[in-house]
Amino acid sequence: MVANKYLKKEQGFYLFLMVSAYVSTLVFGTYYYRINLPELYIPTYGAFILFSIYGLLSFFSVVGLVTLFRLSIFTALGAFFNQVYFTGGVLSSGLLEFVIPPLLAFFYRPIMDRYFFMALSGISLIIMFVLTSMGYTSNLLPEELAVQHGILCAVFVFSIVSIYTFLFRNALVIKNKKIGDSMKELQETTHMLIQSEKMASLGMLSAGVAHEINNPLNFIKGGVEILEDGLKEEKELKFEASPSLHVIKEGLNRASVIVNSLNHYSRRTDSMDEKCDLNEILKNTLVMLQPKLKYKGEVVKELSKEPLILTGNEGKLHQAFLNILSNAEQAIAKNGTVTVRSRKANSKMAVEITDDGEGISKENLNRISDPFFTTKPVGKGTGLGLAITYKIIEEHNGKIDVTSKPGKGAKFTISFPSK
Repeated sequence: MVANKYLKKEQGFYLFLMVSAYVSTLVFGTYYYRINLPELYIPTYGAFILFSIYGLLSFFSVVGLVTLFRLSIFTALGAFFNQVYFTGGVLSSGLLEFVIPPLLAFFYRPIMDRYFFMALSGISLIIMFVLTSMGYTSNLLPEELAVQHGILCAVFVFSIVSIYTFLFRNALVIKNKKIGDSMKELQETTHMLIQSEKMASLGMLSAGVAHEINNPLNFIKGGVEILEDGLKEEKELKFEASPSLHVIKEGLNRASVIVNSLNHYSRRTDSMDEKCDLNEILKNTLVMLQPKLKYKGEVVKELSKEPLILTGNEGKLHQAFLNILSNAEQAIAKNGTVTVRSRKANSKMAVEITDDGEGISKENLNRISDPFFTTKPVGKGTGLGLAITYKIIEEHNGKIDVTSKPGKGAKFTISFPSK
């Protein structure tokens, strides 16, 4: 099964083997026919016919490539053995042709029993030595054609070895390229993992900060309630203290909203079974970015009235939308606008995040999801934010579409299937 899988990837190599076999058997068969040596041209033409049959079987996928490769090696060995036998045995100029079958088997390793063919070639050589020493072999070539035949065999062996060496080198180049691509992918994955670990650490820090802030907030809230109870009988004092108490309560509410947003963002679990409300996630994310956005421009929220519930990981979705909204905040100039819309249509839930910032050039638009790609100055960005965002959205069976023109802002449309 493993061998068959390997050979399916090597169909081009098998095709080249067939072409080599056709050419060599046809050339040698014709040469022997012209000098009238039926003991040589009949078996050689026979091998040519067999190789033609193998080629047809391969073309119509009648027989598996593993079987055809084995038959081809056997046929080549038989043709070479017959040629050497009738052209002088071990003294034949074609003896080196026994190098070809083991060369094929060794360089490309297409079959599990490749060592068998290498051994078979060696055994054939030993048998040829024995037959030659016992006087069974003969040399049917006319003496005046010995040099010509030797040159023909040498050219054949040299060309085949050279071609297969080139193919082997090419295979190594391809393999090295694959290793290089794997190393690059590993490096990108490692950096993304490091970034993910940093985000997890930030989440833990946020959770700790939220917890520490929440405790004194509860104390303040309790104190305000005690003051309000104590002032019920003191109407004049209550009237004077009401504006101050209102300001304190408003500050408490704002702080509570921020702490709640931090708690949602800091949730770090691997579970993909949480019920996530996209509208609430967007609200929490905007609260976290409010300190930056309020000094740069306006945020327009047009969220759907009905909840957009998605099954997934709430912490990761917070991270994804925070990355997109952070990019929008960084893209706009002062007095800019970031618009956040959400809607449900047919079988889709969609979130649109639009800014009127500097936009994205056409050549960069297809690269924004690539790890480490960034247009920010050195030290201002890793280029991993959107790469991680795309990965998170894909994990939730979602899709991100981006449209933009330089100087006219950008629009990110994030869509999810609605179950």
